[in-house]
Amino acid sequence: MSNNIGVILDPHSFQNQEYVTLKAERNGFDSVWVTELYRSSFEQLTFLATISKTIKLGSAVTLAFTRSPLILAISALDIDELSNGRLILGIGSGAINSNRHWHNQPNFDEPANRIESLYSVFRGIEKSIRLKEDFIYNDKYYNFAIKSFKRPFDTFRSEIPLYLGGIGPKMKELSSRLYDGFIGHVVCSPGFLKDYVVPVFKKNNSQSKRTSIVLCSINNDRKKAIDDAKGTIAFYSTVKAYLKPFIDLGYEEEVSRIRKAFFENDYKKMLSLVPDKMVNDFAICGNREEAKEQIKRYKDLLTFPILTVPHYYLDPLTVRAYQDEMLDTFKL
Repeated sequence: MSNNIGVILDPHSFQNQEYVTLKAERNGFDSVWVTELYRSSFEQLTFLATISKTIKLGSAVTLAFTRSPLILAISALDIDELSNGRLILGIGSGAINSNRHWHNQPNFDEPANRIESLYSVFRGIEKSIRLKEDFIYNDKYYNFAIKSFKRPFDTFRSEIPLYLGGIGPKMKELSSRLYDGFIGHVVCSPGFLKDYVVPVFKKNNSQSKRTSIVLCSINNDRKKAIDDAKGTIAFYSTVKAYLKPFIDLGYEEEVSRIRKAFFENDYKKMLSLVPDKMVNDFAICGNREEAKEQIKRYKDLLTFPILTVPHYYLDPLTVRAYQDEMLDTFKL
């Protein structure tokens, strides 16, 4: 039995990831989730699989196009085996510039169509490995002829749950129709989820899971809880791909000023430009009782929320304090 809440792990240190994972497991959390930017998601998940016993392990998200689909599938199968079937593989397209300039992936046209094709490829490779059969596949995006590839051992499960992270219309559509779940970004406010995510799943009579990353800042000093959450909100407001949720709530002018301060490397000014209301619109903020009440906004819209604590522009000890507050507040 779990509390039906997931937790995003901070990549700052493996020691902290171990601490949070084991405490989350003891406290009855559903799952812990790693990101992929400064660390590889698969190496983190491998580490977590060896130190934990029952809590589910997810990626939010693993980059979809920076590895070959065969390596993507093999890595996922290995981690699923190591964890005794606890893996949830969340994948996402990633940003255009980072794919092209950081990962040397120039072919990034039509990412939504490409990731739709990747689902078929991944499932096909997964099945071919399980049944020890050849895999032949050809479309606009992928061309495979995997022959005589027979792993001399069995997979742990026939299928690994595949979730899709995204914010655009096509990603939500694919999540509801094809993938096993949807992972919303931290900028997906309750209003955004209600207006743009839930209707898609209802229209398609989808059985897929709905999840979203939710910023959770719990502190008896409500002003400090809000102020410490401003770094995360400010940072993501500078990303053009995440602009719509801010515009929907009327923050276009604020975001423009925050972006200007960001590109001037004036981080203190960035934080000062985030109004308290913006934080309250995008995050759970306040003391423990307030947090327990506010999380209901998300539980009514999602299969389960995935909580992340403030960490941008904060020192590790402060982050750890917020992690403890979150883990203790929602202890089963």
